[in-house]
Amino acid sequence: MHMKMITTQGHLGQALRAGCAAALLLSAASCKRETAPAAAPGVQTYRIAFASFGPDPAADNAIEGYLAGLRDEGIQEGKNLEVIRKHGSGEIGQLPLLMQSLEAQSLDLIVPMSTPGLSAAFGAVKTTPMVFVYTYDPLGAGAGKSFADHLPRVTGVASFPPVEGTMELILQLFPQARTVGTIYNASEANSVKAVGVAREVLKAKGLTLTEISIGGTGEVLQGTQALLARGPDVVWVTGDNTILQALEGVIRPVTEAKLPLILNDPEFVDRGALAGVGIGWHASGLAAGKMAARVLRGESPAGIPIVNLAKRRLVLNPEVARKLGVVFPAELLQEAAAATP
Repeated sequence: MHMKMITTQGHLGQALRAGCAAALLLSAASCKRETAPAAAPGVQTYRIAFASFGPDPAADNAIEGYLAGLRDEGIQEGKNLEVIRKHGSGEIGQLPLLMQSLEAQSLDLIVPMSTPGLSAAFGAVKTTPMVFVYTYDPLGAGAGKSFADHLPRVTGVASFPPVEGTMELILQLFPQARTVGTIYNASEANSVKAVGVAREVLKAKGLTLTEISIGGTGEVLQGTQALLARGPDVVWVTGDNTILQALEGVIRPVTEAKLPLILNDPEFVDRGALAGVGIGWHASGLAAGKMAARVLRGESPAGIPIVNLAKRRLVLNPEVARKLGVVFPAELLQEAAAATP
């Protein structure tokens, strides 16, 4: 394994970790199929599949919202909907075969989740309509020229995180900070975009963003150790799917170094981060589910613009704050108390 440490855009392990590609189609662990009870006789049943990057509580929130949106439109598990859930075991290299396997099942709808998942779907799904969710950057994934001018078989809900707001939170809590460190997979367009935004925001404020990029989940711990060797004042992790699948490899060394960790995924804060400034994924899922109902009933995705919905959600971790000697301002405590998934 080789490593390159940078303060702009370095790479640690450029090769993608394809991992057990052939086993993807056979593995019950990574390709778990969950279906609803049989629909009533004589009722038309729709078959849809959620295709996620890996096991992820934030993605679960988006799925719950999506199914709620479908229920609001009269499409419900156990009545007229069969749901399949599969994931790519947390590795980008497995996503194309995952999408191919779903395309072969003659489904009524595929729901790509995550920017890498959507990108893989564009290469593998040729006929099945798609309404995506849980995606930062659909245009970066190849969805089209704009939210209105997109590929004809796809639409969905984009949700870019509040990166600028996250940097402002960091400076509010740590006004003396001069360097923010981050680790991400540079093969994920969503992460590249988020890190680019953060870089410019911090530069405008006179701060430096120190970056380490990795190529797979097996490199997260070593990459984090390399990042900490650069001496950041605060560590920030955006919604990088690869990092989230191996987040313990970030949390443990950052905790041992007694540094604050800020996330863009509130669902993971209780694992040891100080705070999370992110998205209420249930709301994004709800909107996407209503959109999916239109497609299931025959409307072409080509005529439905992609929409952006990013309901801000703040989660704080008082236990970590006590250990670090951080006092949350009253306005942050009030916002966190009012936040919903």
